[in-house]
Amino acid sequence: MTTREELIGRATVLCVDDERHVLWSLERLLHRFGCRVLLANTGSEALDVLEREHIDVMICDEAMPGISGTEVLREAKTISPDTKRILLTAHCGDEEVVLSAVNDAEIFRLLPKPWKEGDVRRAVGDALGLSVGTTRPTGAPTAPLPLSTEKGGEDNT
Repeated sequence: MTTREELIGRATVLCVDDERHVLWSLERLLHRFGCRVLLANTGSEALDVLEREHIDVMICDEAMPGISGTEVLREAKTISPDTKRILLTAHCGDEEVVLSAVNDAEIFRLLPKPWKEGDVRRAVGDALGLSVGTTRPTGAPTAPLPLSTEKGGEDNT
């Protein structure tokens, strides 16, 4: 029987952002979570990685020079349709960005920037089909959970 830790340890997450400190924060968080983490500074670099590597989950920032995160995730859907796509953005209230991400890139989850560590762990765990920090019983549907509204927790940018 495969344990939760073994499943997470086999998972590869690709993080895409043009800001190094954001990539390092995500890398540190996801390594502690047990995932293999790959980093890309640009959308084109991310798409190159996606063509060479099996990626389980892709977390991509929306606002990057040259190509938006939504465009990167839309292309990622074509290259690797089974990769779960998560959009990271400081513009969650921008209806156009959200609609395009959901309708065109078919994202799995939208995470705000700054994020709460628990929200990132939960999103990645849900994308992998695991219940992480939730009360949902094993085998229950993995519909996206609402983002944390509780005060506190560690914010990251």
